[in-house]
Amino acid sequence: MSDPRVLITTYHQAFLLRGGGEYEIFSIADSLKLRGMIVDIYGPYSRSLDDYDVVLHFSVHGGGIELLREIKSCGKPVALWPNLWVRDAAEVPAQLVNAHVGLADAVIFKSAAEQAHFSQRFALPANKARRVTAGADPAYRRPAPQGLFKSLYGLERYAIWFGVIEPNKNQLAAVRALREKGIPLVLVGRSREERYFRQCRDAGGDGVLFIKGLPQKSEIVRAALQEALFYIEVSHEPPGLSAIEAGLSGCRLLLSESEWSREHFGDLAVYADPSDEADIARAIDDVLATPADTTTLVDEMKRFCLPQAVDPLIDLLRDIA
Repeated sequence: MSDPRVLITTYHQAFLLRGGGEYEIFSIADSLKLRGMIVDIYGPYSRSLDDYDVVLHFSVHGGGIELLREIKSCGKPVALWPNLWVRDAAEVPAQLVNAHVGLADAVIFKSAAEQAHFSQRFALPANKARRVTAGADPAYRRPAPQGLFKSLYGLERYAIWFGVIEPNKNQLAAVRALREKGIPLVLVGRSREERYFRQCRDAGGDGVLFIKGLPQKSEIVRAALQEALFYIEVSHEPPGLSAIEAGLSGCRLLLSESEWSREHFGDLAVYADPSDEADIARAIDDVLATPADTTTLVDEMKRFCLPQAVDPLIDLLRDIA
């Protein structure tokens, strides 16, 4: 039997402000294609729904539920990738999330921690839950030209964080803690909330460099990670794919204390309570005291490398198609 033809969908306004989740969609599509599959992302240039065997839907945002209902009414099997971590279930309407789950033939989670967190808050039939591995591009293992990022931006020592700037990500706490330590911070990502962005800018002063975006997998991105003192991501939700990419680059890691973090990085990262700035300050000292040789970390992160990491997803799509 030939591999199923896959249509990837998400909520309509997803790409108005691209973050890690949106870039992950492109990465998954490219990896499936490298495995010889026919894959399109829904839009004006995708084919008719009849030309696909299975739909992979990202997110449980309300902007996509009508599209998903229309797809299901046409009899297409659906794999749902919620990509959701909420601190307070009231932030996301349970009825909306459960409606997505009800339409899905399989619900995908990238970790045991993510699945447990989701199932405690929303209706998740056990027979629908499926596990795949997070996937990172192996390009992050390649050395970048030495000094490229530092010379381009006039920096000598700095910490770095990739991600959309918003309250739940908690960049402000990192800005304050690093300023007290005299360590510049590079924040790479756009802002969802202008008020929060201004708070970060005002709190950091000249000690924060804001970069709206850098080309993924590029030499400049790899240089930014490889030349950093450490990668920091102390958000109120688990760190994302950027943390894995930083690990692949050989960058020391300071991350939020969570089951997700421990599941992925074990003892190879330094952890902090994102709600406690004193603990973040303690963790900064700890990560600076860790050995500069991160060979073990890089070796451990190889298990997340694409395209091999996408194989469990291919098995899932074959199964439900």
